[in-house]
Amino acid sequence: MSYWYLQPLGESYLLVGILVFALVALLVLRPQFQGLTPQRHWILTGLRFAVILLIALTLLRPTWVRSIKETQKSLLVLMFDTSRSMTVPDAGDGIQRYEAQKQTLQRLAPELNSLGNNIDVAIYQFDENAKRLESVDGQVQLPHTPEGRFTDIGTSIAEVMQQNIGKKLAGVILLSDGAQRVYSPQVEMQQAARDLARLETPLHTVTYGKAIDPSQARDVAVETLADHYTVFVKNELAVKTSVRIQGMANLPVPVQLIVEDAQGQKTIVETQEITTPKVQETLDVIFRYTPQTSGQFKLSVVVPDQEGELVTKNNVLSAYLNVLEGGLKLLYLEGRTVDRPEQKWLRQVVAESADMELDFRWIDRRRRDQWPVNLTEVIEKGKYDVFIIGDVDSSALSPDTLELLAKQVEDGKGLIMLGGFHSFGAGGYQTTIFQNVLPVEMSRFDRQDFDAPIRTDMHVPGPITIVASENHFLSSLGTDSEGVPALTAVPGLSGANKVTGPTQRGMTILETQNGQPLLVAGEYGLGRTLAFTADSTWRWVMAGKSDIHKRFWRQILLWLAKKDGIETRDVWVQLGQRRYVPGAPITFTAGANSQSGDPLRGVTFESTLIAPDGSRTLLRTLPGNDVIEGTLDAGQAMGDYTIEVVAKQNGTSVGTGLGRFFVYDQDLELSDPSARPSQLAALSAITKDVGGRTWTPEELPQLLDQIKNRPPETEVEVQTKWTWPESSRDSWINLLLIVGLLGWEWYLRKRWSMV
Repeated sequence: MSYWYLQPLGESYLLVGILVFALVALLVLRPQFQGLTPQRHWILTGLRFAVILLIALTLLRPTWVRSIKETQKSLLVLMFDTSRSMTVPDAGDGIQRYEAQKQTLQRLAPELNSLGNNIDVAIYQFDENAKRLESVDGQVQLPHTPEGRFTDIGTSIAEVMQQNIGKKLAGVILLSDGAQRVYSPQVEMQQAARDLARLETPLHTVTYGKAIDPSQARDVAVETLADHYTVFVKNELAVKTSVRIQGMANLPVPVQLIVEDAQGQKTIVETQEITTPKVQETLDVIFRYTPQTSGQFKLSVVVPDQEGELVTKNNVLSAYLNVLEGGLKLLYLEGRTVDRPEQKWLRQVVAESADMELDFRWIDRRRRDQWPVNLTEVIEKGKYDVFIIGDVDSSALSPDTLELLAKQVEDGKGLIMLGGFHSFGAGGYQTTIFQNVLPVEMSRFDRQDFDAPIRTDMHVPGPITIVASENHFLSSLGTDSEGVPALTAVPGLSGANKVTGPTQRGMTILETQNGQPLLVAGEYGLGRTLAFTADSTWRWVMAGKSDIHKRFWRQILLWLAKKDGIETRDVWVQLGQRRYVPGAPITFTAGANSQSGDPLRGVTFESTLIAPDGSRTLLRTLPGNDVIEGTLDAGQAMGDYTIEVVAKQNGTSVGTGLGRFFVYDQDLELSDPSARPSQLAALSAITKDVGGRTWTPEELPQLLDQIKNRPPETEVEVQTKWTWPESSRDSWINLLLIVGLLGWEWYLRKRWSMV
């Protein structure tokens, strides 16, 4: 199929028409030359008209589009497993699975090199990630030994697909023992196989190794547990773990949650018995723990050794627990009660928090004849840590009250204003001292009159989807009980106040799907301030997400009171994770903050690694942006390690920061090295409609012959476009034609004595 179209200069036919008309007009209004014969006149006119025509074509840019079919090469991907479980010698004749893989690849080399010109071959090694191997002179250098600590089949397939996006895959051949051994896969195996099926790409699997009969091998393993938790004192903590039971059908298996304090004192918090009627199954276990004191603790999920277990190293998994202090006194000023459920559920959160005490003041708008209310004595006697301003009009509070609230915040207290019909600009706060206290700008034209219809131009209509615009303590709300991110799990908000935007020092933490600020943080003097422009988080409770609702408001109140752990230490140490296998690489950062939380300048750091036996080793670090960065390898000895960072400024000690981690003896690859042929068969079956299936190593030449003789359809339709005069060649031809015609016209006029 082919067709023509025009691309006029400036995308305007009118502009081109005017220019061409002007040139033609000049041609019509020709000068009079004596002695010019009609024949010579028409020759000159024709040359000039040809020049105008070329100029018109140049301005109109005619384009010819045609479709042609081209043959695109397809790609055959071959992936082989280099995780440590491939060292198990059960692949026949007592050789290792990996050696059997290498022999297969060596036998296949001639067939792979003779697949033809239309099929390329890409060979990948994989463990927890996939890595493409380059061939030299048609040969691929294979690793000598498999060293991968984990196997992540799903993520590896996804990475291969991502690296070859846009290419037609003739198929994926996967050589492995079939076992997925990783704590948190980025992409599940079944999802990766479904993605291949969606792209009409067959998955061919080949299993190496033998499956151990689960009914003959007893084993219990704690498989998943977060490596670090942070919770406020007297707040409930949900500890979710998963336990795999094998060969113990219908037998009770005890699972314990143990807490260990800094002195090494261990306490069994809870014991649950789990059981399964199946030969093998992985069960989720959730413990509930409410710490009563603050400090650093160690959590361990432990399954006592069971009779007949061959491997017991996988019966325990540990994590660190940081319990932060609470203890706050709050003053809540509210103008509406019956028709404002937000205040009810916010007060309920505080009532359920033993570390918080709330004074609630209802400023009734029906008694406006008694306004403004003077609360200076209440505020001075209350010694409050945080002030909450609900739907209260600025005219309800006396100027002295507003001045005192501002002074309290300036001296280090926290303040939050909530959304409402008489909050922010609608409540007239832009004309009070609060215009400097709040972290948002308010329009001077906003004002809601009492007993007048609600002005919709001052509000953002719902439903509102909450978007986290900053990675902040207040936006880190974890997940719900099903593992869904909190801000995704909760229903949308029904509306919010519209503000001009954050102040110069304000930070937008949460916003609407359209970028309107919802939660803005700031500072006023030594205190922290928040503007939360909505008032419908109570809908989260109605939707069964009361745990997220409680977490959200507790974190807000504790952050306002500087109880979020950000400033609990002058010197801090941050680790990417807290649990490592022996020899794993570890990175950490450390720094020192002033009392206001700003980085200290001119500080020197000394970092030391303290091993489980108490031995100390100095660590080398590199300076970063107001921090230091260090790397080390986890030790081979199992147990708890501590990174100690001592900070000094002008020779004087600023403080000491501690970062704890532990090295545990749990090798996912070798603790249960059984092959999983059924798992690979299930993956290939997902793509059976496009030819995917399982194969034996001996059948692979047959598979390659099949792919060679029946390659996938790779003929694609491609559009080609030619525009005059777009290419360099056409531009030169166009220029030479115009110059040539003009030169010829000038030559003739000179020859005929017209110039």
